[in-house]
Amino acid sequence: MIYKLNLKNSKETVLVDEKVWEFLNSDPELLRIKFLENLREHSLGYAFYQKHWPQPDKSYKVQTIYIHKLIAETFIEKPVSEDRMFVLFKNGKTKDCRLENLGWVSRSRLVRNTKNINSKTGYRGVTKDGKRFRAIIYNNNYKIALGRFATPEEAALAYNEKAKELFGDDVRSLNKIPKEKLDAILAAKNS
Repeated sequence: MIYKLNLKNSKETVLVDEKVWEFLNSDPELLRIKFLENLREHSLGYAFYQKHWPQPDKSYKVQTIYIHKLIAETFIEKPVSEDRMFVLFKNGKTKDCRLENLGWVSRSRLVRNTKNINSKTGYRGVTKDGKRFRAIIYNNNYKIALGRFATPEEAALAYNEKAKELFGDDVRSLNKIPKEKLDAILAAKNS
């Protein structure tokens, strides 16, 4: 069974499994701090709890708990790794905290799965280089130069092909190239 958790500052809801629902409603510490009653939506779309606790010296201690991280730490075994591990939303939906949608990944895998592209070209792994466009991809902090291309779309396609080779088909990590430009590139390659 899937449960929907209400957020204090949003009409959206968070999805959790029955096992998680039971945990959230029975853990003594979560009940004490009224975790579920104070669950809110972060500006980045995550669901979280935050409380400012007064201290004896008149300062405040801030307690922040992201629900997806709490669930992963409680229910999903973290792989043994020298790298710092992060929680990934497999379907990209930050309010879908069902166990099947959460998993532990390295920072590089997490970044590959973000929708944000910080490139002036509008494509992941593509930068302007003089009058041409350079495609680069990283794998385990190792830079792989894919070449220079006449158009940003050609460079983006080279990135996509290498990403599929290295990481498999991960729709969110691939560049979205307009169909007419992709068709033109593929036609030129095949002629």
